[in-house]
Amino acid sequence: MTLHLRPYQSSDYEFILSLVARFSEFELPEWRRAEEIDQTNQRLLEQALNQPEPESAIFIAEDEGGVLAGFIHLQTLTDYFNGERHGYISDLAVDKACEGRGVGRLLLDSAEEWACQKGYRLLTLHVFSGNTHAQQIYEKRGFKPEVLKYVRVLK
Repeated sequence: MTLHLRPYQSSDYEFILSLVARFSEFELPEWRRAEEIDQTNQRLLEQALNQPEPESAIFIAEDEGGVLAGFIHLQTLTDYFNGERHGYISDLAVDKACEGRGVGRLLLDSAEEWACQKGYRLLTLHVFSGNTHAQQIYEKRGFKPEVLKYVRVLK
């Protein structure tokens, strides 16, 4: 499969929303429900698609036949500790039928290129502790954990 990347178009809207469930397809912490994660992700993606933030971008990966394979949503954030602006991977999803074909790699490459073009020194993301598949991919690409969030469920 030959892949290429292009900017988001309004005709991609339904495809992107169809991938929302991918963000909760792993072992979730006991205090989280897939429904709440999916609802929140859908709401935030709809907002990003309908009212894009300045300094953000959404790219679509598709094959030579125009079959949509995945997307990435990039934002500019400010570092909490030093105020440095940096690239942030808000969302990245690959259609299940296209897994293992280099779609994620292409999307991560686009994130790095986008961040470099903006002059950013850092590219960050968040990933659930139970999403070990994604963690392995990110670590292979040179991402390193920085801050761990601990949660205690109170009775």
